[in-house]
Amino acid sequence: MIPSFAFFAFGLAYAGFSFLLALLFRDGVIADLRGSVTEDLDVSLWYVGVIALLVAAWALRAETRRGASRGRAAGSVAMVFAAILSLHLGFTLFKTTMPEIVPYYADPYLARIDAWLHGNADPWAVINRVFGPDTMLTLTPLYHGPWLIAAFLFPVILVACDDDQARVKRYLVLYCASWIVIGNVLALGGMSVGPVFYDRVYDSNRFAMLTWTLRFAGVEGSTMGALQDYLWQMYAAGRGSFGTGISAFASVHVSVATVVALYCGERSALLGLPAALFCGTILLLSIWSGYHYAVDGYFSIGVMALLWISLRRRAGLVELRPAMRGVARPEPMRVRKD
Repeated sequence: MIPSFAFFAFGLAYAGFSFLLALLFRDGVIADLRGSVTEDLDVSLWYVGVIALLVAAWALRAETRRGASRGRAAGSVAMVFAAILSLHLGFTLFKTTMPEIVPYYADPYLARIDAWLHGNADPWAVINRVFGPDTMLTLTPLYHGPWLIAAFLFPVILVACDDDQARVKRYLVLYCASWIVIGNVLALGGMSVGPVFYDRVYDSNRFAMLTWTLRFAGVEGSTMGALQDYLWQMYAAGRGSFGTGISAFASVHVSVATVVALYCGERSALLGLPAALFCGTILLLSIWSGYHYAVDGYFSIGVMALLWISLRRRAGLVELRPAMRGVARPEPMRVRKD
């Protein structure tokens, strides 16, 4: 099956499944969807939309240069964009419904695991001490700018640039898994709000120092601070518009960045290094900002790496053992038919 069509069919199916799930567990689903279109699309999404149009034009040209007819190229690009929108609609519907299925419960356990892993210290505090609040605040635009573009447009670039159809299929599977397996399935099993919302949900002062540090650093006046406030307001109002929903474990930001880094590393070492640095920066920002516990990111990287290895093994791309390297493989015997 053509990768773009399979991706499109899967996106529609997942959107339909998530819509039915949302109707089953919560009220106001139709009103939330209508509000997403008429009220809640902010400037950042329009910005991504403009970038998407430019990428679509480039992808169309790339497809035609590879020999596809203009109509077929346009259909392929359109299907990929429709698949992306359907997948993210399904992801949001599922994510905003999760608290109605499983209440938040995992934060105290995740916070203790984080402290245990980092020498009885909160990892956000370690990052703040090592890099400083000014440096981290300077890096915050990466969390909602370049990441957002990569998160929404990676499949388009993948389909338009890569002639290896088997690799395209593998990474479309990984891309879907980075949202659905990490952000929906595993998140449902470890329902948590993250350090930045911990005290508000659990009525505590466990992360009061984090709140003070972010305020002192100036996060409140940044896009990151505005989005954190927006997520909380939507959650408190019981609304589930596009791009909303609160869940910490596991980290979709880190899982998507991991997929991009794996792909870039598989294509070229020159691409792999900056992609790996970008993934590491997203991990640090996810922790320092309080969106996630460190274990959220570690777990996401581990799961995506295991899925990547598994898909490569199924494709027969596992390297030979060191002892077998350089040993010529015998030619298969051929039986002559008279």
